[in-house]
Amino acid sequence: MLEAVNLHNELFKMRKTIRKEEDVLMDEVKSILNADLLKENKILNHLKFYNKAFELIDESDVNQQFVFSLNEIKKVCVNNRLRFLDSQIYKKEIPYEAVLKIKDLNTLYHKDLKSFKILAPAEAFKDSTNNLPCLLFAKTINDNYYLIHAWGEDLKWYRKLKYFPLRSIETMFLSLAVFTLLVDISLPVELITLDKSAPYWCGYRVATYFHLLIFFSGFTTYATFAFHRNFSGSDWNNTRV
Repeated sequence: MLEAVNLHNELFKMRKTIRKEEDVLMDEVKSILNADLLKENKILNHLKFYNKAFELIDESDVNQQFVFSLNEIKKVCVNNRLRFLDSQIYKKEIPYEAVLKIKDLNTLYHKDLKSFKILAPAEAFKDSTNNLPCLLFAKTINDNYYLIHAWGEDLKWYRKLKYFPLRSIETMFLSLAVFTLLVDISLPVELITLDKSAPYWCGYRVATYFHLLIFFSGFTTYATFAFHRNFSGSDWNNTRV
């Protein structure tokens, strides 16, 4: 049985895939620099940052397993056609459990947390009755994001495959090429040529492939513009839902 996709686990997998030792080192450097800016003798010179520190999570205070970079979140968004948007855009009511967790963080670390983001399918940001998966994040001082709460059902197992063509122009062309090939090889010789002596693999089939590829490419281009479908690589943080 093919299992549903848990967004939280997807983020963990993506982190293992793309996070390098240099990224970890850079995070440590940022933490050291930020801590240095908060020293008493530097607060007045960096008052803007000092005030901002009260509104953002300090990564040294929380479990690092729940801290993700923007690049990791973007990759998950692109692969699964999701959005990563400000929590104000989310029209439904955020679960009370998430609100309690924010209050606990504020009390525990003497913060007034702001800059919340939600990772979810675009449909979740509309007045939808579906129990779609959502992840609530708070921004950290190091410009990463701390996962606060998750709710909703898991993603369908086929979602990543379903939206693979819409990841980028390259995946669109690759999908069209493979689809056209499947259609081409499924056609009997009688449908592609009147030459009864032509074998299954012949020049006629190659010519048919390219004719079909041009036709499907034109149709796909028209459908993409007609239905205002953007590629996931440019749509993941688009506020128009």
